[in-house]
Amino acid sequence: MKDFAVSVQDLSKRYGSLQAVDNVSFQVKQGTSFGLLGLNGAGKTTTFKMLVSLIRPDGGTAHVAGYDVVKEPMQVRAHIGYVAENPAFYTRMTTQETLRYICRLLEVPSQDQNQRIDSALELVGLMDKKHAYVGGYSRGMRHRLGLAQALLSEPQVLFLDEPTLGLDPLGAKNMRELILRLRQEREVTVLMSSHVLPEVESICDVVGIFDHGRLVAIDTIENLRSTASDTMNLELLMIQPNEEVVQALQLIPGVKLVENNGARIVIKAAKENDLRPRILQEALNNNAQILSFGLKESSLEDILLRLVQTP
Repeated sequence: MKDFAVSVQDLSKRYGSLQAVDNVSFQVKQGTSFGLLGLNGAGKTTTFKMLVSLIRPDGGTAHVAGYDVVKEPMQVRAHIGYVAENPAFYTRMTTQETLRYICRLLEVPSQDQNQRIDSALELVGLMDKKHAYVGGYSRGMRHRLGLAQALLSEPQVLFLDEPTLGLDPLGAKNMRELILRLRQEREVTVLMSSHVLPEVESICDVVGIFDHGRLVAIDTIENLRSTASDTMNLELLMIQPNEEVVQALQLIPGVKLVENNGARIVIKAAKENDLRPRILQEALNNNAQILSFGLKESSLEDILLRLVQTP
């Protein structure tokens, strides 16, 4: 277990007749980032809360930073940072007062508090707001302050619940860059739950996809792309539309779908035989004036929707 910052085995949680989390197992290597994905109600938030010892599991075990979340919850909390979906702070306190208050709650030694506060503020870009009242903060600034407070314990594992929810594009970009910088500079393990799929793609090494309380897939995004479907998506871009090309491609054995978008054609073809040479040749045989032709990678959204059972 030493190589893993988080180790989960058969974790379960029930609310009345609802099985919110159903025998979930996974491991997260130290220094990596893991994304929890799923539709609303899939079980990822409940899993998150069990791992940070906010709620008690009904079954199974989970270790975070080497500590049992049920038997050693205080040790778990001492070694993690947690940023809630909507960070809330006392509005009549300044940034420095807020972080000093949290340092006391975390029992950070008094001689270390100034250094940790300044280090966290420098990292998240709020040093110039050190003496500003939190009540005047924008949503993006509150998110950055939430990240700063999570760093005060010098965590081994950082839990981020929807870290860019409600932020404008620039604020979301800044938060992503902060998380990536944090991984590089402090070698912290990151677990994040998010509905913003491009964000997960840019940050996470491995993703786990939840559906109705179960973990239905866990792998790198690259591997999920290659295994989640038995078809490959190809894109043919021409100078102008060509109906003869569309008709010719539809007749190729193994081509499952030809989506005609004028000068842009999307082809779904079986993976077992690489049909790209045949498709390209048929297009040329029918006088296609080709600008580009190649594999169109499945997005994380495509993968998610293929793996979950929608109502």
